[in-house]
Amino acid sequence: MNTYQLSMRRKFLLSGLGATAVALTSNLRAQDVYPIKPIKILVGAGAGGSSDFTARAIGEQLSRQLGQPVVIENKAGAAGVLSMQLVSRATPDGYTLVWAGNSALAIVPYLLKDPGYDVKSMVPISLGCTSSFVLVAAPGKGFETLKSMVGYAKSNPNKLSFGSNGANGSAHLLGELLKTEAGFEAVHIPYKGGAEWTAALLGGNIDFLFDAPSSYIQLMRAGKVNALAVTGPQREQSLPEVPTMTELGLPSMTTEIFFGLVATPGTPGSVVTRLADAMKLVLNGEALREALFKSGYKSQSSTPSEFRSRIDAEGTRFQALLKAKGVSPQ
Repeated sequence: MNTYQLSMRRKFLLSGLGATAVALTSNLRAQDVYPIKPIKILVGAGAGGSSDFTARAIGEQLSRQLGQPVVIENKAGAAGVLSMQLVSRATPDGYTLVWAGNSALAIVPYLLKDPGYDVKSMVPISLGCTSSFVLVAAPGKGFETLKSMVGYAKSNPNKLSFGSNGANGSAHLLGELLKTEAGFEAVHIPYKGGAEWTAALLGGNIDFLFDAPSSYIQLMRAGKVNALAVTGPQREQSLPEVPTMTELGLPSMTTEIFFGLVATPGTPGSVVTRLADAMKLVLNGEALREALFKSGYKSQSSTPSEFRSRIDAEGTRFQALLKAKGVSPQ
């Protein structure tokens, strides 16, 4: 190889190394600078409900951690399906996220043949918080215990009604499961969000519902609604006087509500890592942990892979339950 050839080979190698270095630097810079503009988090329910409350509490702290505004946008409808559809079609850059829970992540995908999004391709970022569901009864109905409510329902078929935040969501299915397991009939009435169905309960337009404790703790303590049971494996620290479904002889009703942050399919790994790291810091902060606890939630962070495992496990459990009940995808 002559001198000219050696010189050209050296230039070629150096140019290749230079291009690689530039690419690596660009990737590092992309990770370092994210986010450079406001982040939008969609919530699949109306204002005033448990998902809205938790999203806003975490979004406020996340904004401080990331140094950019975090805007919460309510997209109520179809048990969170609309918000999932919108985020599944968003630009995969980490600026449009969704705050999603059991219904949209682990139930709807097994109830609908085509929910309009593929939950397996969505990108989990971090679990955010968990809680029992609480079964609450309307005031003035005389239902002080689950036994008294079930006894009335059995003697008066279809005279009771229960609310939910949308057909096929967690609250709806828990109501249907309670009917099956306790052996009574009741009419389901769906609402768009927490504020609507809480008003319906307080007004006596519906008789009972399942929801996270956050919207009802103060109402329960003021004696405006009756808490009949919680669905968690243990009694809630915020509601120590309320028995679990297992204690009341309905172990099949044991489940927990969870919410977490999810991104569009194809979101870069560097952005996911940045968001997951920020979520971990936020969720371990004492102020947020205390705020969530007072409202009946447990702050709980995770890695993206841990959150994926939780979604898959919950989906498998509900899929088996629906199959056992003879419910086929619609």
